[in-house]
Amino acid sequence: MNAKFNSLEILKMAINVEEDGEHFYEKCVEANSEPEVKRIFSKLAEQEREHRNYFKELLKEFDEADESISRDYLYEDLTGDYLKSIVDEQIFPKEEKATDDIAAHLGEALDIGIKAEKNSILLYQELMKNEADEQTTAALKKLIEEEKSHLVKLKNLKSYI
Repeated sequence: MNAKFNSLEILKMAINVEEDGEHFYEKCVEANSEPEVKRIFSKLAEQEREHRNYFKELLKEFDEADESISRDYLYEDLTGDYLKSIVDEQIFPKEEKATDDIAAHLGEALDIGIKAEKNSILLYQELMKNEADEQTTAALKKLIEEEKSHLVKLKNLKSYI
């Protein structure tokens, strides 16, 4: 990744990734009947929601901290779509039907979840490389550790099926 993003753009991308993860894991909860599997996917969805909310709060803090810089462009549809496209297909599946189909097959859902968690870790590590803001760097470090724990949970679940 050669593009350099500012802290606000990084936070918007992270919010998009976490929303996609939450949606994917919620679909996995709906599609599976095994209680333990549902519990694990439900917990993952909940944690992705917590991550998203954390990043939204951090974005709000940035907005309130320095109003001298216009951030309106971050909330425009085109900019949001652009930032979302950067992480599209690299992390979680996007098409509703594909998500539904994948979620209905536990092994495939676990494979996609494992791949998505690995890719999100790589994305956050890459974004962190050029980030100067300490608060954003700390948030990314924290998130990387939590994504690693998701990866372990998914791999453990896969080893039992």
